[in-house]
Order: sequence, then C-alpha cells, then structure tokens
Amino acid sequence: MSSNQDFMGRVVGAASQGAVGAVVAATLSAVTEPIVNNVLVNRVPLGTAIAELDGEKVKNFFKTTMSTNFIKFPFFEATSVIMNGVDLSPTLRGSVTGAVFCTTTLPITNFRFRKSMGMPITASSLYQAYLPTVLRDILYGIVRNKVMTAMIERNPEFARTNAGRFVNMFATVVAACVLSAPGNELRGYCLQPPNRALPFGEFFKPDKFVRSTSIGALIMAISLGVGTLATPQVEKLWHTIRAYLQSNPLSYLLIVLCVLDNILAARRCSEEEKKKTKKLTA
Repeated sequence: MSSNQDFMGRVVGAASQGAVGAVVAATLSAVTEPIVNNVLVNRVPLGTAIAELDGEKVKNFFKTTMSTNFIKFPFFEATSVIMNGVDLSPTLRGSVTGAVFCTTTLPITNFRFRKSMGMPITASSLYQAYLPTVLRDILYGIVRNKVMTAMIERNPEFARTNAGRFVNMFATVVAACVLSAPGNELRGYCLQPPNRALPFGEFFKPDKFVRSTSIGALIMAISLGVGTLATPQVEKLWHTIRAYLQSNPLSYLLIVLCVLDNILAARRCSEEEKKKTKKLTA
C-alpha cells in the first residue's frame, strides 16, 4: 500500500514539475515560438522573423501556449514516471513514452503551431506530419531516459540537491532536444504550406537549423529545470494531504461537493452571459 502511495506521489510530483515548466515555457514561448516557427518553416532570416512579430499576436498566443503546455508538459512527465515503473530497457521505455505522448498530444501540438503561424486549422491538419513528429518524440524519450540515468549515476548525492536536480534536468533536456532535432527539422519540412514548399535541399540550412534547435532546447531545458525545484515540495504536500484525507474520510465528500458547486457556478455564469448577449442583440 505504501509503495502505491509513493508511486502516486512521484506521479503527482512529476506532473507538478511539468506544470511549473509549462508556465515558464509559455512565458518564453509566447515570444520566441512564432519567431522559431517562422524561421523553421518559412526559412526567413532571424531579423525578418523578429520584425514580423506582432505584440497583439504574442499576447493571444500566450493564452494558447499556456493552455496547451498545461496539458503537454505534465502529461509527458507523468507518463515518463509511470513508464519508469515498467520493467523495460531504457531504449524501449523511451520509445513507448515518446510514441504515447506524440499520438495523444499531436492535435494540440499542431493546433498550437498553426495558431502561431496564423494558418487555418482543420480536422485533417491536426495529425499532419505524424511520422516525423513521432520519430522526434521517440528519439527525445530515449535520450532523456539514457542521459538522466547516466547523470544521476555519475553523482547520486549531487542529484538529490536542488542544484543537482536543475543541472541534471537542464543537461538532459538540452541533449534530448539536440539529438532529436533532425526529426523536428523533418517535421518543419512536412508542415510547409503547399504553395510555398521548398525542395529539401533548399529547405535545409545548417545555420537556421542550429538557431531554431538552440532556442527550442534552451526554452525546454530552463522550463523543466525550474520545474524540478518544485517537485520535492509538491511530493511532501501530496503526502500531507493524503495522510489527512485518510484520517478524515469525510473530507472526500467535501471535495466532491466543492467541485460540483464550482461546476454549477460556472454553468450559471455561462447561462447569465448568454442571456445578457441575447438582450444586447435583441
């Protein structure tokens, strides 16, 4: 029973790490991602991509990055912890993690990409470029598993400190992003608008590849590195809450009632907004 509780604590801790990373990444990505995507897909110079950046679009895209990151980041981190509990080789474990993550979240990824590029969103576009994306995510999952294991084994004592958690995660994510970058480049090639598609020989430019990979890797590494600092505190909080709930079973009922009350309140607000809109348009 206690081992199950510890496992759940690790899953919650990993999800919280992803949630903190999601906030940091959303803040950074709202500005950098439209620039990176413009360089990656349209192959424009960096100066042109920055000049084409629009403040209003950045503000609107921040809302998109925040909502999508809050799904993707915690989901990957929680899936990774769950898969760590399965008796598989690091390579196979990373492959399964990457494939599950990509298949589940690709519609969100493509929705966000098309929003950042101002491209139309259709049902058929949500699974566009599946093969290069799943290749990228499998490579990312494998490298993360192998590098993180090596980093922890190199100095277990350091890995238990806040500095160790940040450094190990930062180095691991940079390595994973860089080594999976060819899949991302192939994804960018497949996502080109048909009327402006370039042949691969013209599309691939080493300087643009290095630039987009570096920016993306740094955003991910900083975000998840910061997220690791919250994990121990969230795990402690989780164990405290769980112990309280077990000693006070009535608390479960109160939580359910609170959730229901919030759902009903949100529904009432939505209905009132609709009535106000009807009155204004009448």
